[in-house]
Amino acid sequence: MELSQEYFDQVIKSLATKQDLERFATKDDLLELATKTELRSFTIDFADIKEIVQRIDRRTDEDIKAVIKDVEIVKNRVTKLEQKTA
Repeated sequence: MELSQEYFDQVIKSLATKQDLERFATKDDLLELATKTELRSFTIDFADIKEIVQRIDRRTDEDIKAVIKDVEIVKNRVTKLEQKTA
């Protein structure tokens, strides 16, 4: 293969231009992305939040069941009082 001016011109034309490269991320753009460590801490934080929400849900369910029991007790007492006074 002969190294001619035409060959070099052809190779240079196939190279990317500065305008072609502008659409890619720069080093500064990449610095703004989260690192693996940051993402890992986020998943840990998310897991903690999920656990807290589950505890709140469990507590809410327990509270609702307790209130229902209390309402039943009060209804029974009222019924007994009404029967005594009748």
